Amino acid sequence: MDYQVQLNNGQAINLKNAEFDATAFTATLNDQKINFVNIGGAIINKHIIVSVLPDTATQPETETQA
Repeated sequence: MDYQVQLNNGQAINLKNAEFDATAFTATLNDQKINFVNIGGAIINKHIIVSVLPDTATQPETETQA
């Protein structure tokens, strides 16, 4: 499945065909001894992660006018 990791600086990391274990990721984020995580090969500070969403949830909606 494809995911998008949204960061608090307005940037995003797109993950294609990623396997995501939400339970393990949550445990990592809650571990006070860990400050950095590897997401798609990028080592980032876990405190800048805003959300991890399926890529389909991040597609902009198009507006149609009548």
